[in-house]
Amino acid sequence: MNSTDETKPTTTAEDLLAWKSSELDAIAVRMLVEEHEILDRPAFQRVTVVQADNGVHADWVHLSPCLDKLVHDEDQEERQFLEIVLAIALGRQILLDCVRQLGERRLAIVLRALVAWAGVDSIAVGTRS
Repeated sequence: MNSTDETKPTTTAEDLLAWKSSELDAIAVRMLVEEHEILDRPAFQRVTVVQADNGVHADWVHLSPCLDKLVHDEDQEERQFLEIVLAIALGRQILLDCVRQLGERRLAIVLRALVAWAGVDSIAVGTRS
């Protein structure tokens, strides 16, 4: 077998990005991939990532009741970030006040997701130099 016949193993992030999903699912997946710390955790992957015959997908409905087990009580920023991801993926309402607990990095991810959801490609989110 030569090197062109070998297939490079894909990461969970690559598998999820390849998922033929709805627009909201795709936005939520991009949020997790960009944030990466949460998605890299095996416990999170066991609850959220489903291997199926047609590929990998995220099980948002299964994730929702498992947040208490996955997120430590003292990490309110992570909990709020995941609540926002779920709100986008599942079309839930969420209080905007929850963004106040986010650090700059996760807040920027959320803002980019909202811009993508709005279908706008002319608004830049980030630090200007």
